[in-house]
Amino acid sequence: MHDTKRRIARLSAFPLSGSVLLGLAFGATAAQAQTETNEEMISNEIIVTAQKREERLKDVPVPLTAVSGDALLQQNQTKAQDFFASVPGVNLQFQNNRAQLAIRGITTSPVTGNPVVGFTIDGVPYGSSTGQGGLYGAAPDIDPSELARIEVLRGPQGTLYGASSMGGLVKYVTIAPDLSEVSGSIGGGVNMIRGGGQSFGYNVRGAINVPLGETVAVRASAYTRKEPGYIDNVRTGKNDVNSSRVTGGRLTALWEPSDMFSLTLGAMYQVRDIYGSSNVDTQTGSFYQQTDQIGSGRSKSDMQMYRAEINADLGGVDLTSITSFSRSTNYDNQDFTASPLTIFLFPAIFPPTITEFGNVLLQTYDVDKVSHETRLSGNVGDSIDWIVGGFYTHEKGNYTIDTFAINPDNGDVYGVPVVWRDNIKYQEYAAFANLTARLSDQFDIQFGGRFSENDQKMTHREWFQGAPYPADPFYSTTSPEAHGSSFTYQITPRFKPTPDHMIYGRLATGYRPGGPNAGCSEDPAEPVPCQFKPDKTVNYEIGAKGDLLDRALSYDVSLFNIDWTDIQITQVSSLGTFTYNSNAGKARSRGFEIALEARPVEGLTVKAWWAYVDATLRESFASDVVYAAEGDRLPFSSKNSGRFSFDYEAPVSDGDITASFGASATYVGERKGEFVPSAADAPLRASYPGYVQFDLHAGLDFNNWNLNVFVQNVTNKHGVIGGGFYNQSTFNANWFNYAQPRTVGLNLGYEF
Repeated sequence: MHDTKRRIARLSAFPLSGSVLLGLAFGATAAQAQTETNEEMISNEIIVTAQKREERLKDVPVPLTAVSGDALLQQNQTKAQDFFASVPGVNLQFQNNRAQLAIRGITTSPVTGNPVVGFTIDGVPYGSSTGQGGLYGAAPDIDPSELARIEVLRGPQGTLYGASSMGGLVKYVTIAPDLSEVSGSIGGGVNMIRGGGQSFGYNVRGAINVPLGETVAVRASAYTRKEPGYIDNVRTGKNDVNSSRVTGGRLTALWEPSDMFSLTLGAMYQVRDIYGSSNVDTQTGSFYQQTDQIGSGRSKSDMQMYRAEINADLGGVDLTSITSFSRSTNYDNQDFTASPLTIFLFPAIFPPTITEFGNVLLQTYDVDKVSHETRLSGNVGDSIDWIVGGFYTHEKGNYTIDTFAINPDNGDVYGVPVVWRDNIKYQEYAAFANLTARLSDQFDIQFGGRFSENDQKMTHREWFQGAPYPADPFYSTTSPEAHGSSFTYQITPRFKPTPDHMIYGRLATGYRPGGPNAGCSEDPAEPVPCQFKPDKTVNYEIGAKGDLLDRALSYDVSLFNIDWTDIQITQVSSLGTFTYNSNAGKARSRGFEIALEARPVEGLTVKAWWAYVDATLRESFASDVVYAAEGDRLPFSSKNSGRFSFDYEAPVSDGDITASFGASATYVGERKGEFVPSAADAPLRASYPGYVQFDLHAGLDFNNWNLNVFVQNVTNKHGVIGGGFYNQSTFNANWFNYAQPRTVGLNLGYEF
């Protein structure tokens, strides 16, 4: 609103750049910046909202990658794991059929403690603040046709975004309604995966935007996609078991009676069905076979989100208010046959006539979440920009476990030795402020702070078959509570020697809350603390962004050191019956990221980046069940990673048709798996070899039509992206997840 217009007017005094670092396209911006004049001024810039106000990407003193939904569709990057593997400093761990992220190495396990990476959808926090309700921070799998862009902020973002952004933040920005004209799109495509037999995948999507008068517009969209399976289960005899389907839709209404006020109402729904796991058992000697138990592998997640956003110009002060409600229901059926439960407990409680067991673990994760944020922003002359705000969230989460002891030959259920029920309530209040003081036309400093408090209450119930059947199970209930508070801050000086170059420093902190432990106990045979503590990161960083050679070359360089204290870790109870959270000592992640983009001739764009991340423990920790030594690498992060790509576009047929083609090579370096139970097991810690994946794409644009063809993983490289020894989801040293095999397909779309 008022502040946005002042800011864009000030930016327009600088010459505008054509294509900036990692900018693939300009997506739709927030409703308050949709006037025709503003669009003309910023049409060839990437505008992001990383700091909760609109800025050119090249002016944001934060290491940031932005990509449009159109660019993702062009390369068929329709799933979370497709895109995040190509972002500097980001590593992906595929766990329970979901994409878990490690940004700059800040993680100890996908299922340890509370989430370390935050996610927002149109400013609304996604998922739970706790591990029990939020699937441990799994990335949303939103269809790119719904996205204006994705922004990935690397390093702690606790001041503006609060809990669970201690490693970084991912912002999903959807396409907003347009008041100017009726418009829409329809599209679809097919693909085939090597090893998938004769089964084809497909996708269908459509959207329409309808203005209802001069002040109201509605946008509606829907999509569905089916991914073919390519892994065969040799135990069950079923082929292509890991197929999946994602279906969803979105409805958004915008009311903008004047330039001074707008109201946006939105609803989003998505259901994601995974029909079988992507585990591969290396003992089969094939990259396309598994031995998962009968009845395991299936998972499903339903997500719905409702949102109301008000933007108002209060006369020199801009008001933004966002209120939301979301509901997420999820379940997984996992093969836990190699777990201690199966190996030690089952033979002790079932009749001796039963000699072989399988274990299918049914887990459900459900969360209802209400959140609200109100913030005010403005200026004091031309010298100071400020933002102040408050945030509140209330979450109700349910986490359940049922362990089915089964006959591995036919799936018959012998019994359910462990039944686990957790109900958790999480409530947080926070206040934050951010101020930018411009000391000259070239130099400014940002100061920010955030104070938050959280309260957590849990009710835990457990039925445990500790004596042989038909004895009654042991029943226990606990009601642990946790309370915590945190202050995070950031200081960011920024110097612009010329309009095309920026140098910045950044001192920023992040945190994630602690929480209660479900099975807390003072029993000396199996002691478990009732509460684990929050942990915190502090990031020291210097960076530079800019353009060279008359803007034919763009650069983005950052050098960082992140100190991590009181790190949350998962331990296994001394009897091996369940896991709980605790805190260890210190870790450190340090390294650099460098990205270059060159435009040597018209139509050709060449990009390259390299990231070096040295994420290691600074203190050893050990117990009867978890061991890690000082200097050990944190899980899932590669010390070296990089990407090279080029894209070329040129008109053909007297300009009526535009042709394009491109290629990329992405390198993911060696990574380590989860920590192991003891020093004796250290040599068995999983190691994921480095690999390079090559992708190709080409397209034609003609008369509002676009046709894109693609080949992903051209050389059919079997890059490891999850699994291995003591993996919390499998306990099986021989099970791994691999990058999707070579995939060939095409997409056809029409816009009007």
